[in-house]
Amino acid sequence: MKILEQALNKINPFHKKQKDFFITLIQSILGSVGKKTFRNLARYAQITEHTFARQMTKAFDFVSLNFELIKAYKSDFDVVIAAQDTSFVPKSGKQTYGLSWFWNGCAGKAEKGLELDVIATIKVGQEKNEAFTLSVQQTPANSIPKSQQKKKETTEKTRIDFALDHVQKILSKLFRLNIKYMVADAFYAKTKYVNGLLSFGLHVITKMRKDSRFFQPYNGLQKARGRKRITTNVKITPEDFTASKVINLEKEQIELRSCIAHSVAFRRKIKIVSVQKIIGTKQAEVFLCSTDLELNTLKIYQFYTARFQIEFIFRDAKGFTGLADCQSRDSRRINYHFNASLTALNFARLRDTQNQKTAQTNHPFSMTNLTREYHVEIVINRIFSMLGFDLTLIKSHPNFQKALAFGNVMH
Repeated sequence: MKILEQALNKINPFHKKQKDFFITLIQSILGSVGKKTFRNLARYAQITEHTFARQMTKAFDFVSLNFELIKAYKSDFDVVIAAQDTSFVPKSGKQTYGLSWFWNGCAGKAEKGLELDVIATIKVGQEKNEAFTLSVQQTPANSIPKSQQKKKETTEKTRIDFALDHVQKILSKLFRLNIKYMVADAFYAKTKYVNGLLSFGLHVITKMRKDSRFFQPYNGLQKARGRKRITTNVKITPEDFTASKVINLEKEQIELRSCIAHSVAFRRKIKIVSVQKIIGTKQAEVFLCSTDLELNTLKIYQFYTARFQIEFIFRDAKGFTGLADCQSRDSRRINYHFNASLTALNFARLRDTQNQKTAQTNHPFSMTNLTREYHVEIVINRIFSMLGFDLTLIKSHPNFQKALAFGNVMH
């Protein structure tokens, strides 16, 4: 836990009891078996479930902690981008904070539960991409009844407004990490979101909708007076991509072409990348776009495909660190639980990276192995302390690390 302690010491000082509780919480999340509820965590930690519930109502600067963990992992030469996406969490209880109807991608329909808005940093590498959560906030419930949500005569804040507010809160952290690009899926391909991030000083890379309209930009002489002409009113056709350099990714059977166009949806010039992939006897095509007109075509494709790493964060957090297991209905405890779950995953990834550097190995990250090691360590500590053995002597044994790896998947 030295990595976590060092990061905690760099942010605003906490009360010693609060700091000790947080370290115990992360150990319990990683080492416990079953759901990460207060009662089950108390079975593996030497504190009661009421202590978990009480401590998780206190304010905690998770963004600064995640920022320090990311800084410990990132080098000055790494290419880092940001990604924003939401995740659905099933939840019951009429009095649960934020409970509303949200889109569940796994079920393919809207369901009643909670939704998280997550901003992650992604290191784009030649061999692999790795993501770390920087900030997570719960999407507030829609106060308008479901039967009236489609009506437009409302001044309620939309999810895009909430997403922009979230980015603005952590903007300074993004700039300190030298992040210039925000990557998001097609849901965020909206004028308000794109113009909002550009006003913050960030470029947007996203996937365009199938019904998007593009026109050839006007580059001729302008009239001395009147409104400036921005398009030729001629739609972009496949011929407009022929003049660009063709990039072939033979291993993936993908062909990339690009052109500059005026987007009707964004009301500005963008760089469009046509991604054509051969699937059997058919050819599929999607369009990616970047507000940075000078960005390399291949990098636009690489940055967007790296966005999928945020989905692995959701998968591992739900499968191993109990993202969907919070039993509380209180907004403070729910927020603390979601943040602790994703911070525990950040710590696990960072610890695995440092262990591989020390051992001079290179293998895929295994959350199963790491959680199993913490579980074995908890069992060893509990059993031998109850039997009166000296834990210092046991942990200094040369085979102690091998004992922690009992049952691990071999790489």
